[in-house]
Amino acid sequence: MSPKQPREKKQKPLTALERKVKKKKQEIIHKAKVKSQYYKDLATEYSQDTPDYVKEIFERTIDEDGNVVEYGEGTFTAPVKTEDRRRKQTSDDEQDHTKTHKPNPFKAQLDEHTKKVQTSQEEKGKRHANVAKQIKERKQYYQHRNKERGKMLAKHKNGQPNLATQMHILLDRLEKQK
Repeated sequence: MSPKQPREKKQKPLTALERKVKKKKQEIIHKAKVKSQYYKDLATEYSQDTPDYVKEIFERTIDEDGNVVEYGEGTFTAPVKTEDRRRKQTSDDEQDHTKTHKPNPFKAQLDEHTKKVQTSQEEKGKRHANVAKQIKERKQYYQHRNKERGKMLAKHKNGQPNLATQMHILLDRLEKQK
């Protein structure tokens, strides 16, 4: 018996979006090929026709420090100017300190705005302190009230109200009123 050959899986049909993406990708690849071929053709056509003075101009490049470098016979010479740059930077820094700035035409509005912000922050702080004070007073009031209620509702072991504690509480209230 001959071995069974694996069946090829049927591919799902492409959706409209997938077809559009595939088409766009093929167009981009085609354009890139055409451009590269065009530039190759230009290079071969005009490489022999380029004048010497143009070649001299384009043989110059700029190195990492920003200096113009000319390529000679496989070597290049780069002038060293890093010290000069450092001197320029230090002189620029010194000039910045003596520079006078232009007056801000919106200074009055800025000052007014900062004053408004300060006053609003002060008012906010006062309100916050006032609310904290009210909360503290309320807490003390409820603690005192709960203690008095506990004493007023105190009962003997038989379940009768404790009249002695109630009398003490009522007498304390009368003394406070005087």
